[in-house]
Amino acid sequence: MTNLNSIHIVTATNDKYAKHLGVMLNSLLENKAEKADIQIHIIDGKISSSNKSNLRRVVNKFKLKVNFLTVDYSLFNGFKVKKNHLSKETYYRIVIPDLMDKSIKKVLYLDCDLIVKEDISKLWNTKIDHYHLAAVEKATLKDSERKALEIPKGSSYFNAGVLLMNLEKWRDQKISSKVLQYINDNSKKIKYCSQDPLNAILHNKWIKLDPKWNYTTRHFKIMPNIKPAIIHFTGQDKPWNKGHPLQHEYYKYLHTTSWK
Repeated sequence: MTNLNSIHIVTATNDKYAKHLGVMLNSLLENKAEKADIQIHIIDGKISSSNKSNLRRVVNKFKLKVNFLTVDYSLFNGFKVKKNHLSKETYYRIVIPDLMDKSIKKVLYLDCDLIVKEDISKLWNTKIDHYHLAAVEKATLKDSERKALEIPKGSSYFNAGVLLMNLEKWRDQKISSKVLQYINDNSKKIKYCSQDPLNAILHNKWIKLDPKWNYTTRHFKIMPNIKPAIIHFTGQDKPWNKGHPLQHEYYKYLHTTSWK
């Protein structure tokens, strides 16, 4: 039975990013309000049994459970990926409305490569009844990038790493099918795997969040005075490979997980 007041967190990973997901979940749950009822749903990108056990251990520490979701991998056959930091799992967020129980009207999707520093219920309580989602505007966008996707001039473009999704609207208007169709029809136009098609279809159907809720690496460079609630390690330079100016936040939460 689903608690109508539950906060539903959805994320996705493969084995390569399972450790980083564990760190993200640890940060999320360390900073949640004491009474917040949070349900964790992980879309399974062929995660090993040992990594599943480690992820369960992170969540069980907070007396919560993990729900692993199965996705039809064939839906994404032939879709573009980026070897270093964008795998097929980036597309799984598109089909979240189809994976969740129909009684669940709203979810918060979070990427693996981020750290949550504030109580997530503050973000969850954002009103999105009249929108398909709430997101943070991308820190910079070239006009040429907008034109390539045929997004109208004046429309904003969001980063898809943090998405507060209105599942009712997605289901009613078959948004997932439209985004998948857009990818199949426009593969040569797409630069940012799942993010470009989501923006192309939803460019006039979303509401902006404060940048602190998805403080990307680019935000750090151009808006250094923001106090982030969510730090998103975008791009190829991660705390665990080339390094990042805010990597101490990642290691702070790594030390208390099952991974070292």
